[in-house]
Amino acid sequence: MSTRSLLRGIRDALAARAGTLALAAMLVSLGVFPGPALLHVDPSWSSHPVNRQFADEKAFWVAGALFIVGPAIVLANVLARWFDREWLGLRERMAAMSDRSFVAGAAAFAAVAALAAAVYVFALNPTTSDEVAQLWHAKILLSGRLSLPPDANPEFFAIDNVIDAGRWYSQFPAGGPAVLAIATAARATWLLNPILAGLTVVNVFRFASRAYGRGEARVSALLCAGCPFLLAMGGSYMNHTVVVFFVTLALAELPVLEAETDRRLVRASLVIGLALGSAITVRPLDGALAAVVMGAIVVRSAALRGNVRMLVLAAVAGALPVAGLLAANWLTTGHPLLFGYEVLWGANHGLGFHADPLGGVHTPARGLFFTIVYLTQLNWVLFEWPVAGILIVAAALVMIGRLGRWEILLIVWIEAQLFAYAAYWHAGFFAGPRYLVTVAPAILIIVARGIALAERTARPVVRRTVVAGVAASVLGAWLMPGASVGMIGGARAARPMRAAFKMDLDPVVESLDGRPALVFVSEFASSRLARRLWGLGISRSDASRLMHDKDHCALLDAVLAERRRAATPAERLSRLEQVQRYTPSTLLTLESYDAAVRVSSDSAITPACRTDLMLDVTRSSSMAYGVTLLENEIGTDGRIAGPIVFVADIAEHNESLRQRFGDRPWYRLAMVGASRVPRLVPYE
Repeated sequence: MSTRSLLRGIRDALAARAGTLALAAMLVSLGVFPGPALLHVDPSWSSHPVNRQFADEKAFWVAGALFIVGPAIVLANVLARWFDREWLGLRERMAAMSDRSFVAGAAAFAAVAALAAAVYVFALNPTTSDEVAQLWHAKILLSGRLSLPPDANPEFFAIDNVIDAGRWYSQFPAGGPAVLAIATAARATWLLNPILAGLTVVNVFRFASRAYGRGEARVSALLCAGCPFLLAMGGSYMNHTVVVFFVTLALAELPVLEAETDRRLVRASLVIGLALGSAITVRPLDGALAAVVMGAIVVRSAALRGNVRMLVLAAVAGALPVAGLLAANWLTTGHPLLFGYEVLWGANHGLGFHADPLGGVHTPARGLFFTIVYLTQLNWVLFEWPVAGILIVAAALVMIGRLGRWEILLIVWIEAQLFAYAAYWHAGFFAGPRYLVTVAPAILIIVARGIALAERTARPVVRRTVVAGVAASVLGAWLMPGASVGMIGGARAARPMRAAFKMDLDPVVESLDGRPALVFVSEFASSRLARRLWGLGISRSDASRLMHDKDHCALLDAVLAERRRAATPAERLSRLEQVQRYTPSTLLTLESYDAAVRVSSDSAITPACRTDLMLDVTRSSSMAYGVTLLENEIGTDGRIAGPIVFVADIAEHNESLRQRFGDRPWYRLAMVGASRVPRLVPYE
């Protein structure tokens, strides 16, 4: 390999349109070198958890370049004849495999890997209040209702994202809980997302095969099957995986609109409409963005073919699930266009740069901060290779050069998703920038297009560099040891997280053998305080704002005083607004088990507050009540029923349940050591 041939190969690879190069350069500057921009927008970036992970990943990239990827590329070009011969042989053997067998194997791998994540990382449990809320909503649907009547003691059964005033249901659109209800009825809730992760691989393969050809389709399927972002989501109960399946199902049918037979056009139009409409019922913003972008292709195809019928079919098919969503809204929130988010958090929950439900202000600068952090996280969640993910995307864009209509479609979709969530006040972090997981397949298809073009059309030196670099990166991701990086290291690092949710409750339920019991679940002090606020009728947004702004000891005393007087929620809120604000101080010597406790100084710790904080010390562990909520049964009248009832422990407020549950034994759940199986202890 001569220096001239290497330079010629680089020159040819860079022979792209200026717009593509500009986009690639912007991605690299924002995603791979985000430090100066982030520190300018938000000085707290240096202590941000993503920055700590970014530091580990940068060390991984350097080690990978020095010991894995770099040497592999050099050897491939030094031993050029041997490498070309071996690669050609492997390529021919792969080509001999039928497409059906290939995609079935890739899909099966994705499903099994997602299931492994569900077991190893998440212990087959929901680990966020989002998941719990939707699983509870699914249980409500299976009881034959869209919502339940409110409980007489809602604070004992409440979680963040569940509405429990007026009616009892989750804040989420009905589509996600409906899909979970179907899976639960089939006793396969834990299998739903892993199966959909595998089917997403099939959808991506079908699109790339129809839009580009066999090479791009196979690389796209492999990248999706090995994407840690998609696999982690597929191992959870989050509704993102359902949406990814629906939007990629619609995407796979778009190239069919160029088919000549009316029968195929009819089927494709119906599938596109139903899939996008269904996505809207699960995550309205994600589904609507995909519908606008892909709908433009449907309109264009209908105009070019002079076939209005296909457009009407797609629109009608999409309207059917959306009509079901609007009807569900009307029967729960009271208005077709009023979503549970706004009922629970207020009008400031929506998109835009304005005051958010927690009392802060979402500004364009904050939106820019979110955008750069999301792009930074994509560096590792897309591949976990020992190469920055955004660099790979940028290199693929350079390799593609002149963008075709499908690349433009995918890029517009990605940018629409990114800009829309930059205008959303809440940062979504779960296994990565979860608000971007819907367009992760689009990003991977672009990368696959670049890899396939390089392998097929680039000069030999570029082809060897790409093939050897990708192969070494995949091996490095799976085999290179690392505390929190790579596929195995990332999973190992994620496993201990959210331990409060990962309880095995089956032995507890079985030990009671159907005997009546009231079981209290202990959370930390900040959660008990939030529940006391909810019990006074304070809304979720107002309670969150008070918890953020006020000294928790002063707030606890004020809440206890409010409970002793009769007043409306508005009157209570007005008085609670006057409570002493939280002011951080170096004079505080309190060491609390609860990192969320906000106490200004030692002198602010009142007797009632000290007693409440000591509960955390004596119990030394916290459990997530939401997981136990799912164990409660719903009676024929829509009320909590069954012999065993799980409630949140609110300390002194527990006695308010005596009249209702005084005829059954009372217990507390207690964690013992590192075991996931809690035990029952008599209530004292």
